[in-house]
Amino acid sequence: MTTLIELQIQQRTLLDDLEELETAVSLLVEKSSNNFEMDEDETADHQQQMAWLQRQRAGLLVVLSETERGLMAFDGDPVGD
Repeated sequence: MTTLIELQIQQRTLLDDLEELETAVSLLVEKSSNNFEMDEDETADHQQQMAWLQRQRAGLLVVLSETERGLMAFDGDPVGD
């Protein structure tokens, strides 16, 4: 069984990872919105990067949700039984 401390560490790590993903998405959006001209290959690469980041973010949010559910289970059991 996972301990409360392990879940808290996992939650912090996931939140840090989420912040990094959101920063990467922001940079890609900024690049595309600054009227930066890209050829077809660069555009396709940009779209693939954005799709990959969005998939990573979705997966991370699922794991984060499950981690938070695990943490909530400890709320009703302060002794950790």
